[in-house]
Amino acid sequence: MSTWESFLFSTPARAAARLALVLAAFFLVHCGTATATSTFGGKGLRIAVVPPAFTSPFHVAVKDGAEKAAQQLGWQVDAVAAQKEDDFAGQVAVVEEEIQKGVAAIGINPIDSQAIVHAVKEANDARIPVFMQNLITPLDQGAVIEYIGYDQWSGAAKLGAYACRLLDNKGNIFILTGIPGFHTDRRTGGFEWALRQNCPAVRVVGDQSAEWDREEGVNVATAALLQHPEINLFYGNSDEMDIGACIAAKKLGRTVNRDIYCIGIDGNPVTLDLIEKDDVTATLGVYPEEIGKTLVQQMSKVLKGETVPPILETPSIVVDKSNLNDYRAARTWTPPVEGKPELDDGKPSGSSN
Repeated sequence: MSTWESFLFSTPARAAARLALVLAAFFLVHCGTATATSTFGGKGLRIAVVPPAFTSPFHVAVKDGAEKAAQQLGWQVDAVAAQKEDDFAGQVAVVEEEIQKGVAAIGINPIDSQAIVHAVKEANDARIPVFMQNLITPLDQGAVIEYIGYDQWSGAAKLGAYACRLLDNKGNIFILTGIPGFHTDRRTGGFEWALRQNCPAVRVVGDQSAEWDREEGVNVATAALLQHPEINLFYGNSDEMDIGACIAAKKLGRTVNRDIYCIGIDGNPVTLDLIEKDDVTATLGVYPEEIGKTLVQQMSKVLKGETVPPILETPSIVVDKSNLNDYRAARTWTPPVEGKPELDDGKPSGSSN
């Protein structure tokens, strides 16, 4: 843990850190860009929301939620992204463009925590408050007002325990990982940790990156099934990859939810439709639209000079046919709580959600 993290998240320093954030918010509102200064968090603000890309329905849902919340405030949203989720330089360039426009606040879901640091520092120099959505793993450098998202290790562990129940504590699993980085580390690590804790007899027969992509999920899963026909369950670090796995399995004559299971992470609307049709087994519902709404709500608080916690943890829940309708209606949503940082250290983060 860096010196900054140790200070910010240590129990004795928590009150001081909160006070510092309040003062920083006041300074940013009163001394920041002309747009922020003229409106004090009121109508007419322009903010930016920057996901890794819009190739995943998850990031589209976050954007939709942010736009709905912004519309209620009379704000405008620049929802902009790189073309692909592995375009580190492209994401930095997008953020730099928004800084030049003088947006009042910017929310980023970084592709890579190291690559985005330069852009965050540029926003700091421009006195534009920076938020991180779908992430509670602090950057090593650069000032971020608030991290907003679910605990990825904890959520993946919920899916691991669910997989054990599906397989009755025996069977074979193949893991479709995302692009290497902290998202993949936490989502794979938490899942495998839960398997060891709950069903050590279950084997992971292989893992391979499908790059967060459905088509690549089809390709990887097809090759995996031809090499390991004994696979009973595919776990994807994202929904799009496990959707691809189920497509591949069906093409090879397998029946979803009878002799093959596919589970993943995101809770996207398209995934929910496939669960209803028995084309996918389950997802970790992480409420992407609600994350987008929460991001804008927290921006509004900061721009008004209100205090916010450094980590705001949103909930996650395993969604299958048994609770599908409740999740769709957001009846399973619980208010975000002040959380702890999720460090990329290969260990459970002790989340309460």
